[in-house]
Amino acid sequence: MTWGNRFRLLGGLFIVLAIVAGATLVLNQRENQVASGSASINAISYSVGSDYAGSVVSQAVKAGDKVKKGDPLMTIQSATLLRDLSSPKTVPVSAAYTTSKDGTLTLMATEPGVVSDIKAQVGGLVGAGQPLATIDRTGPFFVLAKFRVDSYDFARVEKGARVEIVLPNHQRVTGTVADVKVQTVAGAADAAIKITSKDLIAGSHDGLVEPGTPVTAIMHLRDDGPLAGVKDSFFSLLEQIGI
Repeated sequence: MTWGNRFRLLGGLFIVLAIVAGATLVLNQRENQVASGSASINAISYSVGSDYAGSVVSQAVKAGDKVKKGDPLMTIQSATLLRDLSSPKTVPVSAAYTTSKDGTLTLMATEPGVVSDIKAQVGGLVGAGQPLATIDRTGPFFVLAKFRVDSYDFARVEKGARVEIVLPNHQRVTGTVADVKVQTVAGAADAAIKITSKDLIAGSHDGLVEPGTPVTAIMHLRDDGPLAGVKDSFFSLLEQIGI
C-alpha cells in the first residue's frame, strides 16, 4: 500500500469518526430535551378595587386600553365615603384611588400596563374590596408551559435550566425555568413550569410577544450521561464561534 493510499484511508477514518461523534452528540442532545404539550405567554397582573361601596358614575377605560401609572380608570359615588368625610373618622389613603369632598372616589392604575378586564359598568353597584379592574403589566412577560414527563425525566428538571421558546413565526427566545409545579397522573408527571426571559418584552419580535400568544417551549434536562462533559464543551465551542 502506497503512502498516498494510507493517507486517504486515514483521512476517511477521521471523517467517519467525526460523523459518528457528531451524530452521537446530536442524539444525546435530543434525548436531553423535552417539548411542551402546551405553552403560552402570560403577564403579571394586578387588580384594583375600592375600600368603599357605591355606584359607578363614569368609566375612563375599557378592556384592551393601555394605561400609565396614575391614569384614571373609573369614578364611584359612595354615600359611605361622603359620611366618613363629614365625620372625624379617618378616610383610608390608597395609591389606587383619590377621594373628593362630594363623596366620589376615582380608581387609578398603580402600574403601567394593559387593561385586561373591567368588572363594573356605569350605573352598576360595586362592593367594598371587590376587584373592579385587572391590568396586565407590560413586561417582561413569562411563559407558562405544560409538560408530560416520566419519573426519570422529571428528576432531571432543574430550576434555572435553559429553555428555548419558539414563537409562532419560528423565532427563538432563550429563557430559564423559574418555578415547577407537578401533578402525577397514571405514573407520569404533569409539570406546569413557569419560564422567564428578559427578551419577552411587550410588542417585540414582530409584535408576537403579547399575553395569550401560543408558543412551544423546549426544555433542556440535566444531562446525567457519560457524554455530559464532552457534549457541554462541544456545544459551548459552537456557541463561541457563532454556529
